[in-house]
Amino acid sequence: MNTYPLLQEQRKILPFYWQFTRLMMGIALLIALALVAVPLYLIWEVSAVWTWFTIVFIPLGGWIFYAVLRRMRHLSWRNQHLNRTEMDSYQILYIRWNPDSHTPEEHRFERSAIQRVYYGRYLTKEAHFYQRAEFREPVRTIQFWPEVHILYQQGLEHRLCTVRFYEETEANAWLSQLASQGVELRFTMYSTENLAPEAEVRAALERDEHQEVVPWNIPVENNFEIYRQRVVEDLISQNHPSIRITEEKKQEKEKRSAARKQTKAFRSVGWAWLVFVLQWGIAFLLMELAKKGQLNPDTMFIPFMIWVGMGVLFAFLTKIFVWKHVLIYSAFTFVNAIIMSVSLYETEDISPGARMLDSLGSASLLGILFICVPLLVYRFKVAAGEALNKKYNNKSTHR
Repeated sequence: MNTYPLLQEQRKILPFYWQFTRLMMGIALLIALALVAVPLYLIWEVSAVWTWFTIVFIPLGGWIFYAVLRRMRHLSWRNQHLNRTEMDSYQILYIRWNPDSHTPEEHRFERSAIQRVYYGRYLTKEAHFYQRAEFREPVRTIQFWPEVHILYQQGLEHRLCTVRFYEETEANAWLSQLASQGVELRFTMYSTENLAPEAEVRAALERDEHQEVVPWNIPVENNFEIYRQRVVEDLISQNHPSIRITEEKKQEKEKRSAARKQTKAFRSVGWAWLVFVLQWGIAFLLMELAKKGQLNPDTMFIPFMIWVGMGVLFAFLTKIFVWKHVLIYSAFTFVNAIIMSVSLYETEDISPGARMLDSLGSASLLGILFICVPLLVYRFKVAAGEALNKKYNNKSTHR
């Protein structure tokens, strides 16, 4: 056999995304520590009843810290322990790392033991972490990449070796060499995000009623797309339960999305407008506490958390909550804080009550900076992602 060695290894997260992910997780850990440390500090230093209400943030901070730290360790371990498969003229060697026991499993078999080859796609939700692209080249976050399942005989049992790829050219190189084995090549609709245990994948391939035998000498990528669309159309025409449920969920989601787009933000506020009246009562209460010395008038943490809590109440009272309501709440809160400062400001601008009003105004401004600006950036990214997915879907439809 005129073949050459091939190596397919699981990719590491691209350096930029790896550093960015670690930075974001580090910030999340600091925020989690702050949610634990700040309430403890307030309870210890400030002898007021209201400080005990901040204790509710301690378990939240602890849970965030645990979840983020666990995720960071998992990504770090996975980025250093990569699955790999090697194939030469005579044998195939593959190493799989067990995420539960953190131990490698090494298997080796001769190419003459191959019984069948399956070609399919697997789903990944973080494609941009691994796909190398040119500057400003669009990369989809959710991607279907090729995978090859090699069924082989080992003793009296059948085993399965799954090789996952990141490019069509990589899969084609492996298929061109496996073609010399003279075994069947089959298309399969089986797909999964995480690499499942071998026995589970083998059983799923055997149960796949839509698998199809294809010749080796065809353009695999284009023909697999034709095969996939034909199977999906057949399932839809047969009113298959899984397709029907998926279509119903999709239609329901589209209806909700259309309803949200048609919602007029100002008209759907409803009883939530009363929150801005309630803010005046909160301002009076904070001023009185500051005058009596029960509240530090220069702190912005308490006013900021109060504005956040009232924002949650505002969202709860709206008829249909849309993202524009965040802008409405932040803008009206800031204007309300300015009006309160002008109306309630005392002649002595260094009095505790006046300083408390200044803290309320500063906290409302922070709300705009820390909530509205990230929200607008997020909405821009979502709109860009939807446009990009629509572009790719149109290409696949007309292919």
